[in-house]
Amino acid sequence: MKLKSVIFGVLSMLALTSHGMTAEKAHQLIRQQQPQLLGDGTQLVSLYYFGQNDDTAVVGLERVGDDYLPIRWLLVFKQESLLGWYYPSLEFPAKFADGHLTFPQGTKSEDIYLFPFPPSSMTIEDQVIPFIRSQPKSQ
Repeated sequence: MKLKSVIFGVLSMLALTSHGMTAEKAHQLIRQQQPQLLGDGTQLVSLYYFGQNDDTAVVGLERVGDDYLPIRWLLVFKQESLLGWYYPSLEFPAKFADGHLTFPQGTKSEDIYLFPFPPSSMTIEDQVIPFIRSQPKSQ
């Protein structure tokens, strides 16, 4: 009986995590929906997970540019669809919870609430960063 409970618990945990966003899943979705964000394959690419609220997840994409400086996008996913991104993102948030992006202490930013849809821009350190809606990939 204990073994059945343990197996059920493990399967329940796997089911919960299979619906959540991970770096691997985000990479796969970006590759399918907006592969140009990943560059030409010669640049280092990193993904950062900031949280999920209901079916919305926020992931940071950082790519090293030709000048070795980071280029950052703040991606917003709804379920398995990339809604769009904030670019250029000079700062990444500390977390995403209860619909709000929270930035590190000391960062001069406005309150950014992503529901029901991400705002058309956000302001970080007096810089307006537009939200670019994802366009379907051309076939």
